[in-house]
Amino acid sequence: MPSSSAAPRRHGTRSSPLPVRLIIALFLLFIGFHASAQEETQPAGDAKPLKLFESETELALEIEAPWRRLIRDRSNEDPYPATLTWTDETGRTQSVPATVERRGLTRQRVCDFPPIRLRIDKTDVKGTTFRGQKSLKMVTHCDKGKRWEQYYVKEYLAYVLYNQVTDLSFRARPLEVRYVEAEGGSSQSGKFAFLIEDDSDVAKRNDLKKIDLFEIDPEQLEPVTASEYALFQLMIGNVDWSSLGGPGSEKCCHNAKLIGTDTQADLVAIPYDFDSSGIVDAHYAAPNDNLPIRYVTQRLFRGFCVHNPTLPAAREKFLGLETQMLEAVQNLPQLSGRSVKVVSRYLEDFFDILKNDRSFEKNVIRKCRK
Repeated sequence: MPSSSAAPRRHGTRSSPLPVRLIIALFLLFIGFHASAQEETQPAGDAKPLKLFESETELALEIEAPWRRLIRDRSNEDPYPATLTWTDETGRTQSVPATVERRGLTRQRVCDFPPIRLRIDKTDVKGTTFRGQKSLKMVTHCDKGKRWEQYYVKEYLAYVLYNQVTDLSFRARPLEVRYVEAEGGSSQSGKFAFLIEDDSDVAKRNDLKKIDLFEIDPEQLEPVTASEYALFQLMIGNVDWSSLGGPGSEKCCHNAKLIGTDTQADLVAIPYDFDSSGIVDAHYAAPNDNLPIRYVTQRLFRGFCVHNPTLPAAREKFLGLETQMLEAVQNLPQLSGRSVKVVSRYLEDFFDILKNDRSFEKNVIRKCRK
């Protein structure tokens, strides 16, 4: 007979093995936590930063160069040695050798501080924000004072607005530049500037190629993009351009570059250099004496009659972008309160032309060039 001291048997409390599905779920959860922990401990330097024109965030850039010599010697467009330094979004500080040189025409004459060209060696910028870049146009503050700075903030805005119209456009990257004097150590900080994408990069990301011609006919331009181009120039009040030829013996075009797949048809003109436009309203800018306007803020349509059939579609496209464009003006942090009001009103006047059939007929259709 069993001893009375034996522990009573408990029914229903015997432990059983975990279900297979639960074991697998726990294992996968452990693997996920382990991978997440590994990602968190990866050094920031292992991540590639965005490419230069993949971001619209203002980049803080330090440029050390012999600025006094570059400013003083207006006739010398040779390159000067420079060093570029910046911190990218991964937190890594980069410093690379470069050169800077004077460029431009009008601003060479009127600016105390000229627009410049940056040149860098592609091998020096591998894996950095500037990877793939070699030669870059840089638009600068030109002279001292907020008025001068606002000119080029508004010019930068023009690039942003055209980016909303079409990918067949130059991207621009805003900068806050600290200029360090290489031959004395002094510096100027907090100056607005922006870099302009190279035309070969615009062509590449649109599966097209650069086209080098001296002159073309309006019929060689792709009509849809030609209408968008002409309406955009009307919107910003710009008449300082030509999509058919360059000035003097220079290649096509004046303040525009050609891209396409063929040299005979469907060419696309990409506009740049908007400092003489009404939206910027620089005090030194004036329209050509041969044109029937006296001030750059006066609008004059300069599109070609051969492209009139595609103007209605371009008109509807711009009207569909009105809210987005006005928001871009409001949201540009470098734009002063006064500039926001003036530019918004200037754009609204353009959209009023588009909204009224008679006004569109009078100011656009009938103004085309034959």
